[in-house]
Amino acid sequence: MDAAEEYDEDDDWAGPPTQLISFDDLPSRRRDDGPQPTYSVWVGAAVPQPVAESAAQEPPVAAAAENPEAPESPAPAQPVVSPPKFPTIALDTSSSATERASAPAAPAPRVEPLGLVPAEYAPRDSQPVPLLPDALPVAPAAPVAGAAEPAPADPAPAAATPGQLDAVAAHSTPTPVAPPRPPEDSALHPGPVAPPVFVPETVDLGPTPFERRAGHASRLFWLWFAGTSSLISVGVGATLFLLGLSLRQLLVATLFGVALSFLPLGLGTLAGKWSGQPTMVVSRATFGLRGNALPTVLALVTKLFWGAVLLWLAGSAAGSLAVSEGWSHGAAIPTAIALVVTIAVAGVVAYFGYGLVSRVQLVLTIASAALIAVTIAATWRHVDVSRALAVPDALWTHVVTGAVLVFSYVGLAWAMSSAEVARYQRRRSSGAAGMLWATFGAGVPPFVLVSYGGLLAASDPHLAAELASDPVGGFVQLGLPAWYPVPLLLAVGLSLISALVLTVYSGGFTLDALGVRLGRRWSTLVIAAAIAVAGVVLALTVRDLDVVIRGVPTALSVPVAAWAGLFAGEMMLRTRRFHHGSLLNRGGVYPDWRWINLTMLVVASAIGLGFVSSPLPWLAWEGYLFRLLGADPHAGIGTSNVGVLLALGIGLVTPMVSGVRAVRRQERSEA
Repeated sequence: MDAAEEYDEDDDWAGPPTQLISFDDLPSRRRDDGPQPTYSVWVGAAVPQPVAESAAQEPPVAAAAENPEAPESPAPAQPVVSPPKFPTIALDTSSSATERASAPAAPAPRVEPLGLVPAEYAPRDSQPVPLLPDALPVAPAAPVAGAAEPAPADPAPAAATPGQLDAVAAHSTPTPVAPPRPPEDSALHPGPVAPPVFVPETVDLGPTPFERRAGHASRLFWLWFAGTSSLISVGVGATLFLLGLSLRQLLVATLFGVALSFLPLGLGTLAGKWSGQPTMVVSRATFGLRGNALPTVLALVTKLFWGAVLLWLAGSAAGSLAVSEGWSHGAAIPTAIALVVTIAVAGVVAYFGYGLVSRVQLVLTIASAALIAVTIAATWRHVDVSRALAVPDALWTHVVTGAVLVFSYVGLAWAMSSAEVARYQRRRSSGAAGMLWATFGAGVPPFVLVSYGGLLAASDPHLAAELASDPVGGFVQLGLPAWYPVPLLLAVGLSLISALVLTVYSGGFTLDALGVRLGRRWSTLVIAAAIAVAGVVLALTVRDLDVVIRGVPTALSVPVAAWAGLFAGEMMLRTRRFHHGSLLNRGGVYPDWRWINLTMLVVASAIGLGFVSSPLPWLAWEGYLFRLLGADPHAGIGTSNVGVLLALGIGLVTPMVSGVRAVRRQERSEA
């Protein structure tokens, strides 16, 4: 009886687990059902087959050529028997030509069905099928006694008859050849192609296609540089000086605030490169698919606020410059024109998406860098370094206030938009390099401009208040050359347009991530319209930049810092990339709610708001924990706004303490 019939499938298995063995280790052979209708040239070409004596004595091609009209004799039926075992044929290239000529010719291989391939030549489980080389060395045929010398090759041979072609095909062996792999950037396998400029971007919340990820890490530098290179940063430096900081304290606070911005910007950039998805989509892994609605609402409010501030600054700068230069008798008309032009340009660029955004940002980066250099050169004669260094130091708690202000202005303002511009990075580009380039691009212009604004304010204290409330008006008071107002307007307007483009572009993704199913393009237009309304409201009600910088941004920075700490803390724990499908659909790797992170987001925000202060009357309730501890929120350490750093620290510590197991569980499910 056959071994397969003797084996009872119902018997208890006493061997090793079947997942750890192959079919060859089983006690029963697989059933052989005989020849299969298909055959494999990959295996058959490598198996030597016996050749009939008649075929060995007379080449079939020659026989067919001698009698082309002879009828083909049917091949005798061949019984299905156990095929003979053949030794492996090895090519001997060391023997002489005479020895090879005297050796009998090897039989020509013939393709057989898989069922007739001898066992020693058949591939086993998990064994790759070998590829034959394109051309094997062939031994010269031995001269046959009495045979005529081969005729010289005819330059125009006669066409072969069908019988000859059939005879050749019957004894020819197709040789599978592995095609050469073309270079990565060849025509057959081109590299990633950047998205078109004037075709609206179709990628929404899903991952960016790999064939569109053509960006290098260095691209992130100029994507961020233009958006943060506004001359309004000079007013931030003047505000720091009005807080009482000396020049060296101002430089320390600015440097610390920019360095701290690396945490949300750098890790957000890495998340965008890993996932190819927007920031508030990746945030679902930290807070849950439904729980992420709370951070998404926070992100939407933050982007609408900063977008309105940017739009108001553009209109205010144009109106102030038009009045000071005598171009207009009132600021209303220039302000309205600037508001319309700024939001229209930013909305159109953001509507087309990343292809146009990246080109516009490159042009604006070059223009902004040149205009910044021209501005510093034109106003450097008003700098008095010795007088600036003579300003005495204030309490070092004020340095914390300055660092928090710069951190809020640079890092936290863009924390929830950091992944949007990193979604098109090449898969093989360095994540660490991308983090550094993004942080340098976003941090270098504010550091230079804030420091220069502080230097100008310290050189002329009477100018400090004007620069803090209206930077453009302060520059005009410096007695600039007659040709300079136009470059000044461009230096302010272009950088604000660049920042507004990034805000509107990111806001469209945020609105879709909240569950509004409009599509990226229409969501972008909705965000642009909302920013336009908010910008008009600010233009009608606010006149002082200092109030805008020191009021609402601090209140928004506390919950944003808590979110950034939780998000960055989990990013530092992750060792695997994100599961794209589970970020978009419920029931996957990521749960609907991450209650610990959500709870700590609220707790960290509540604690942080208790340790900040605001000059706005409707935010006078802030600093309640200072009052509970007996400290004045508007004096001494109460003005340090240390609550922003506390919220960030609580957010960072929470995943380290309670989120390790949850992150590892997600990564095991992703594997």
